[in-house]
Amino acid sequence: MVRIFRHYVSPIKLALAITDFVVITACVFLAEWLRFYVIDFPFELGLQAVVAKVLVPVIMVPVLLGVGGYQSDAVRDLRVFTIRLVVSIVAVSVAVSALLYFLPMLPLWRSILVLALSLSFTFVMLVHALFLKFSNTNFLNRQVIVLGAGKAGVELKEYASKAKEAGLNIIDTIALPGQEVEIPGAKNIEDIGAFDEFARNSDAELIIIASSGKQELPVDALISCKLSGIEVKDRLSFFEQVRGYVDLESVKAEWIIFSDGFKGGNYFERALKRILDIAVSSLVLFLTIPLMIFAAIGVALTSKGPVFYRQERVGLNGETFNLLKFRSMTVDAEKEGRPEWAKEADPRVTKIGGFLRRTRIDELPQLINVFRGDMSFVGPRPERPFFVNQLEKEIPFYKERHCLKPGITGWAQIQYPYGASIEDSKRKLEYDLYYIKNYSIFLDLLIILQTLRVVLFPVGVR
Repeated sequence: MVRIFRHYVSPIKLALAITDFVVITACVFLAEWLRFYVIDFPFELGLQAVVAKVLVPVIMVPVLLGVGGYQSDAVRDLRVFTIRLVVSIVAVSVAVSALLYFLPMLPLWRSILVLALSLSFTFVMLVHALFLKFSNTNFLNRQVIVLGAGKAGVELKEYASKAKEAGLNIIDTIALPGQEVEIPGAKNIEDIGAFDEFARNSDAELIIIASSGKQELPVDALISCKLSGIEVKDRLSFFEQVRGYVDLESVKAEWIIFSDGFKGGNYFERALKRILDIAVSSLVLFLTIPLMIFAAIGVALTSKGPVFYRQERVGLNGETFNLLKFRSMTVDAEKEGRPEWAKEADPRVTKIGGFLRRTRIDELPQLINVFRGDMSFVGPRPERPFFVNQLEKEIPFYKERHCLKPGITGWAQIQYPYGASIEDSKRKLEYDLYYIKNYSIFLDLLIILQTLRVVLFPVGVR
């Protein structure tokens, strides 16, 4: 994996994004050359002309990232990618046209923009189709040996076979002494102490340890592998780097104490995060004022009760605050006076409330909480005190998520569907711990971009 500002990025996805950027740039230059050639007009290569042409890929690749063009489902399925590419092209055509209107000094004709986007669609689709066709090759893939043939080994092999973008080529699976073998074809090394020689002869680049903790590992052989340049990872590090979450079952207090990360950012990063909160919230508020007005009118006309809903939530360092939302449920949603998890097709949700929840419009009043400083734009989702007390008893390290301000959106929100149970909260905590451990402004910007995908293609909304 490639680490960029503490966040792990798949080399395959990064290579696809860079290739798309180059292809789109080439398409813009080609479109202008074709257009000018037809009318016998001199091709422009001045500074302003180059800036105007590069503007298209500079906007399009982040938008494609934001709508999920490099998510695993889009990387594996050309139909999914096609939909997201079309959405990106529509968004880019609107954004670039607006920029050209307000910045007329940029010499990029609209006819050239249309041709450039058409060519970009064709050639980017071709690139991704070729990737899917030839992605079984070992280009950019790492030669991997899985040490352990139990349940953990099965999970690793299944993941590597499905997630081509992870860049893993598992060449061998080795059973540990005394381990119940669950992988057909797993090898047994007669002398496990000679595992280092086997790994070197196999040209392995990475060894992933998939043991249950009960089996004895060939420590000397693993040290020898590491010293000879073969990377060695445990299951916890693998899931953190490749899947973007911290495997809660493998987490120990010592790991949190001694591992790199969990710093919450330095003073400069915290100040920059606050500036980013204000800037992004102001922009979103400005763009969504009409939506908020219509939402308020809709709530007022379709159900009795207040337009806004105030609910106590747990924030930074366990302190509580009142979170603001558009009311999406009936006033008597909790008749027993006891908080309840939201259910699928929840009968308590009003007609307009269902729409507001699917489109995330009900969350927009939380921008006021961001301005107040109760929340950040990006962070772990705040929970109600009743559920927090329950979850802290059931889930280890749950209270650690309160070391940062909660957010409107977050790493768990874009990676995992709506959670409304203890098991869901456990899974979301795995993503929250990854965010807390690897926090950076870069990761915040990625999350803000990818929130577009969650809004445009909602999954698991209740």
